[in-house]
Amino acid sequence: MKLKSMQVKNFKCIEDSTRFDICPVTCLVGQNEAGKTALLEALHKLNPDVAELGEFDVLLEYPRRRRKEYELRVGGKPDDTLITEWQVEDKDAETLEKILGAGAVKSRIVEIRKGYYPGSWWTFEGAEPLQTDSLPESAQSELEVLLPKFLYFEKCNILDGRVAIDFLIKKQQRGMLSGQERVFLALLDLVATRPEYLASIENSEELTADLEAASAPITDQIARHWSQNTSLRVCFQLHPGKPQDPPPFDEGYVLETRILNTRHNITLNFDERSTGFAWFFSFLVWFSQVKRTFGDNLFVLLDDPGIGLHARAQEDLLQYISRELEPHYQIIYTTHSPFMIRANSLGQCRTVEDIVVTSDSGEEKYLGTKVGQKILSTNPDTLIPLRAALAYEITRSMNSRKALLVASPADAMYLNWFSRRLAQENRPCLGPDWSIVPCGGGERIGAFLGLFGANEGNVVVLMDVAGGQKKLEQLPDPEILRSGRILTLDKYINTDEGGIEDLIGRSTYAGLVNLCYKLPRRHRLPVLDPLEEPKRLFRQVEEHFAAVGLGLGAFDRYRPAEFLAENARKCAKKLPDLSEAMDRFERVFAEINALQSGELDSVRPADTSGQRRRIGEITSTERASRLTQAEKV
Repeated sequence: MKLKSMQVKNFKCIEDSTRFDICPVTCLVGQNEAGKTALLEALHKLNPDVAELGEFDVLLEYPRRRRKEYELRVGGKPDDTLITEWQVEDKDAETLEKILGAGAVKSRIVEIRKGYYPGSWWTFEGAEPLQTDSLPESAQSELEVLLPKFLYFEKCNILDGRVAIDFLIKKQQRGMLSGQERVFLALLDLVATRPEYLASIENSEELTADLEAASAPITDQIARHWSQNTSLRVCFQLHPGKPQDPPPFDEGYVLETRILNTRHNITLNFDERSTGFAWFFSFLVWFSQVKRTFGDNLFVLLDDPGIGLHARAQEDLLQYISRELEPHYQIIYTTHSPFMIRANSLGQCRTVEDIVVTSDSGEEKYLGTKVGQKILSTNPDTLIPLRAALAYEITRSMNSRKALLVASPADAMYLNWFSRRLAQENRPCLGPDWSIVPCGGGERIGAFLGLFGANEGNVVVLMDVAGGQKKLEQLPDPEILRSGRILTLDKYINTDEGGIEDLIGRSTYAGLVNLCYKLPRRHRLPVLDPLEEPKRLFRQVEEHFAAVGLGLGAFDRYRPAEFLAENARKCAKKLPDLSEAMDRFERVFAEINALQSGELDSVRPADTSGQRRRIGEITSTERASRLTQAEKV
């Protein structure tokens, strides 16, 4: 049987989660205390791997503010707390017909409910609800076998590094075992032994050998999926408690689980190893035991798996879930980490929120935990892991291409526009395998070069600089900078200080600003004089706006870039000296493409005059001509 949907009502912080679909692998995301764990705990009770955890407890689990109301309610069937819908498979339908009689299964969908009452209710289409407690014990057992056994694992189940055997025996006799102690008993059961045997053992070497033999395949399995450290092995020590140790380790026998690092040839107590490794080992012990006890008809519930794991190790765990568990079992897990979310499978995610709504009168109404079916949320904080997962996936996809790092989104828009314009004229443009990535300025270039893996030769930086090469020399992390390929815009303009606007050119950019802001003739931006004191072009535009006082607010560098992208044809016809701007961009793109292929020298124009003249440099005659053209725009 396969779970299709579920709904939880009146359980801890959940008043009504609403019904939501279940996928082969379902990921629950949400803030702390939103109710993710409560959803797993409620589903676990349907057919738990630990029998004593299968009943709903009114005192401890019914919503406290309405518990008395519930207890005083008279008559009728108690509330359903867990409502699940299942797809019945062919072999399951045959078994159900034998238990319930021929013709009882009229649909391949069955609804199973459970609440604060004994047993559960099964409802088939066109039939009366069937309470399992009304069936003979043998029939109840057969129905129970049809349902998968729910394996629930959380951080409280991580194996203890030291176990006092006598103390464990007493807790087991009282039925007060913790999740950690159950995992330890599962480890003992893997070698067919019990704590009573440990308390009376005379030769600990045999037990140690048996435990290490049992843990070896688990450790090997971890090594196949654990990229962090493949030199770890599990070993055990059994020794008498010492009077100076704290209770309960001061008497009887104590079994200590230790991790051997074969690389450094040292051992550490299990509690002193990374939480991630301890989680993985403990889960595999419990999983092996549950599978051996109940077979392969399992449903895996994981509460915040991989807690304490490095991002790469979380990806390892996600790969383990995909390769080893998903082909055989349905899985629901909770997470706060973007690295535990498959960005290409966001349809498997469900948002979990604790909702409070406010009416127009200001009155607050508590709705409790709600589960979002379509990955939509009214709270942006809930979506942080999903957004981060998408951002990380985008970054990784870019890392597989060539990245051109620039300072701002405006730079990216100008470069894209001129590249497209050149391509339309069958002239050299930016290669199709380049991605233009704004990185926020020179101070962040080192970090971005490291992020994109500049040592692989797939990254070029196009910098607008003040002071040219001196600016580069002041940047942090010179080793990373050396591994990248950096072009500075002072190579293509006639000053040592400038940005993308200066590459566009003074007359062309002035015309673009005039068109963008629809400036009246008397307030239009003049073609700025290149013979004046060097100053970045957009700074001169800012000063012009402030001096004229047009009531337009501060000059926005992004606005002309956006206007150019949206009005390509108009700009192509009206901007002065556009062909010369395109010449400059053509040279930039040619050099970027050549940097990748190692053929930069081949694209440099020959200097036949004996003295190189910078692109963009103009004579006084040319400047006068351009002033006239710009005034017409």
